[in-house]
Amino acid sequence: MNDKSNLVDIVIPWVDGSDPKWKEEKLICLQKQNIEIKANSDVRWFNWGNLQYWFRAVERFMPWVHKIFFLTWGHVPVFLKQSCSKLQIVRHSDYIPQEYLPTFNSNTIEMNVHRIKELSENFILFNDDVFPLQSIAETYFFKDNRVCDEAVENPIMPVDIGSISGWSCRMKANNILFINRHFCKREVQKKNYDKWFCEAYGDLVHRNEGLHYWNNFCGFRDPHMANAMKKETLQKLWETEPETLHRASMNRFRGETDLSQYLIRYWQLCEGNFIPRRTLGKSFLVTSENYKEIADSIKNQEWQMVSLNEECSWKEFEKIKSAINQAFAKLLPEKSIFEV
Repeated sequence: MNDKSNLVDIVIPWVDGSDPKWKEEKLICLQKQNIEIKANSDVRWFNWGNLQYWFRAVERFMPWVHKIFFLTWGHVPVFLKQSCSKLQIVRHSDYIPQEYLPTFNSNTIEMNVHRIKELSENFILFNDDVFPLQSIAETYFFKDNRVCDEAVENPIMPVDIGSISGWSCRMKANNILFINRHFCKREVQKKNYDKWFCEAYGDLVHRNEGLHYWNNFCGFRDPHMANAMKKETLQKLWETEPETLHRASMNRFRGETDLSQYLIRYWQLCEGNFIPRRTLGKSFLVTSENYKEIADSIKNQEWQMVSLNEECSWKEFEKIKSAINQAFAKLLPEKSIFEV
């Protein structure tokens, strides 16, 4: 058996929101469960048509990655070379327990990845809206078999629970409740003081200083970037509170009992088995007012990594999509080994 303890894989979930069979199955599940459409809006399934640039970016800027695990409901992009030795296509049914399927909940998809047997112990969880734009060393994510991350607190801001942001707030609260059931903040920070009050965080360390006197964690900073994780951490979460994870995974769509991938980060931080560093990159909310500036920043490689979140109408989206993808095409014109 090959030793995979020092290898680093990438996991990336992907959905083709235009697939008619997928849309039909989704609609049937929505009707069965009487789910409000707003919380599962089609804006989340806009097809940017730029996934090939993500593969090109990983190949160019993170060539040390061992393998990419591409998670899918069943559809596969036509450009993808399925025989590529550095690619493994994993369908939901290949690793998610049948009782949780079909699922349209990204949290269920991500919080079960430890079940993928071929996945290395050390992996990086990406989303398809997060793109590396500069060379990134493996040591940015892992050193000495430990994850690299930032332990920065941030309070959760309650909003209307009926909105999408309200659901996000509730999910973050679920993560924090989980953490506070198993860790004492004062003990965690006392044990690894230098990791929580680290100069590498820059001005972000003031957040920890300002929240230092609270006895419990009230939230963490969640950069929407690629995150380093370990399979053993996710397995430990399932062993610690199996019913809680089971109940969350039963949500076919986003629900109030959800737990997210950030819980994995929090647990790793609280255990202290990480190397501190500041998270780099820029998260954009792309609009009709700023998309040209964002396209320029991509072409000019102004950031180590960017995440592109959309909040626009279909009419705006097509215009924005064209400009953003032209920027990627200019930066990454050559096909990767992952393309036919």
